[in-house]
Amino acid sequence: MKAPSITPAFCAANGIIIIRFEDKTIIFGLLNANDTILKTRVKKAYAEWQCVFQELDTEAFNLKLSQLFSEDHLDHSNGDSLSEAARDRRESIIDQVADDAPVVNLLNSIFLEAISKRASDIHIESGASESAVRFRIDGLLVTVKKINQERAIAVSARLKILANLNVLENRRPQDGHIDVKTDSYSLDVRISTIPTVWGESIVLRLLNRSDSPFSLDSLGFSERYSGYLKNILAITSGLILVTGPTGSGKTTTLAALLKKLDIKSTKIISIEDPVEYRIPGIIQIQVNEELGLGFDAMLRRIFRQDPDVIMIGEIRDIETAELAIRAALTGHLVFATLHTNNSIEAVYRLQNMGIPPYMAAAVLKAVIAQRLIRKVCKECMGNGCVRCSNTGYMGRTAIAEFIPIDLTMQDMIAGGIVIEQLRSHLQKTHFKTLYDDAEEKISAGLTTEAEIRRELGRRL
Repeated sequence: MKAPSITPAFCAANGIIIIRFEDKTIIFGLLNANDTILKTRVKKAYAEWQCVFQELDTEAFNLKLSQLFSEDHLDHSNGDSLSEAARDRRESIIDQVADDAPVVNLLNSIFLEAISKRASDIHIESGASESAVRFRIDGLLVTVKKINQERAIAVSARLKILANLNVLENRRPQDGHIDVKTDSYSLDVRISTIPTVWGESIVLRLLNRSDSPFSLDSLGFSERYSGYLKNILAITSGLILVTGPTGSGKTTTLAALLKKLDIKSTKIISIEDPVEYRIPGIIQIQVNEELGLGFDAMLRRIFRQDPDVIMIGEIRDIETAELAIRAALTGHLVFATLHTNNSIEAVYRLQNMGIPPYMAAAVLKAVIAQRLIRKVCKECMGNGCVRCSNTGYMGRTAIAEFIPIDLTMQDMIAGGIVIEQLRSHLQKTHFKTLYDDAEEKISAGLTTEAEIRRELGRRL
């Protein structure tokens, strides 16, 4: 028996779509599960099949509908797609799917699927004969579909138009951003294109403006470290460093800390690239290197804004480091991130940048190093299921190590203690490393040894 189909136009007009087939049963998705007239029509049309109806929310329906539109037009693309893309606008509204150009619907389906799968990035990578679309989910890339080169070129053109980039420029890298909206999401999409031997590599960073910062208790830190973080809130001046590689959750931790500060009676200014969380009551500034407004340039200017607390998205160079030290020395509370592998290395990174040890010792109050590790999926307990895309993992939690800088530590740092001596001293104070914290998460059944090895490597 040939499987029936419904045209995308009928689906859009009536709020119904085929979800899947099971033997001689058709499972339909309905926006309105109480639409008895529509159910009766469908049952008569497919009398040889058993019809089962499930209610779908708007986002799930739009995702399936936009995928159906893009599939329906997959082999029928024409010049209309590029003329549609040529509409000069910055905002892409993807809630309402109409029978438009196939490229528009293909791109909409990619965005909707990325949102539904909690992806942080979308990668569109050209190959010899086709392009791969990959999502970064819980830190790892997953291939979700392949599209032919003609369609990939059209998708690239559509994205460039939306981002006000040069559609005809394929030989030089370009950067921009797009606003994408759904019923419940408002995304700031950062786009980066770069030429490759097969065409282009496009990366879309998805920043959800609808997200509010996590609470400290929800970040996944152990009870011991949660207590340390809450103690930080009582510090009135000095430098707090949060370290780790890109994607380790540093900005999320800082946003949660800033959210807990007394916003009503203090002036808090953050300098970020990009601004990932919108926090009411905090002055948040986006750096713009093209205009000469990097972290160091913005730091010089905000001193005139009379801040009490300053957050620096990243200390990248000696100029930014010196300004951060200066701000901490003059009575400000400064939060900043560094790219180091662990908390001990962070103490010496400032010195390597050119900050004298006695100055670093004078302002450092605490150093936090962290990583994000995937949690075992509660639905399948690690065996793999539809909910976790058959990975066995769903969501992430934090592991960390924490160095509170007390008077003894200050004297050691000021005296130029070498890293081995500092590590030996910390071991005597029952200092717990990232590996120690990770082992506690394994014992609690939150993650696996394989995941820890993937993130941290083998313990030496």
